[in-house]
Amino acid sequence: MKETAYTWWRQLAPRERRLISWGGTALLAALCYAYLWQPLSAERVKSRASLPQLRADAANMAAQAEEAARLRQNARAVLSGPALQAAIQQAMNEAGLDEKNVQIILLDEHRASIIWRTISFDAWTALISQLQKAQRIRLESCNIESLPEAGLVRAQAVLEEVGG
Repeated sequence: MKETAYTWWRQLAPRERRLISWGGTALLAALCYAYLWQPLSAERVKSRASLPQLRADAANMAAQAEEAARLRQNARAVLSGPALQAAIQQAMNEAGLDEKNVQIILLDEHRASIIWRTISFDAWTALISQLQKAQRIRLESCNIESLPEAGLVRAQAVLEEVGG
């Protein structure tokens, strides 16, 4: 086959060989453009057009991943009954409050009544704030009476565990 093609090529006149060479080169260039360059160019245009949307999607996914990590970090079991009472006592210990002046009574699985005979108003507000932020235990109701000593109060509060 190779021999036959070579013989045929040699029988052609120089002008015909040049014409076929130029025609083959032009055909090869047209085929390269049609099957390589043009599809790649069209894909490049599509990629450039979709890039802003893809970047926005990636930023959205990153924000969602951060939120999921934050939620996973804040996830905890729902406090009920003795766990609620233990969480309140732990917060009081961390705040350095004396357990002798307080009475904690469980009202139901998610609510507790706390009665302080004597507590600093600043310590009371700090404890309630800490319970709301760290333990997600909210103040449902309270009654505060001032005592003769400056800054001290008698407080009665009902705390409720905020679900999951």
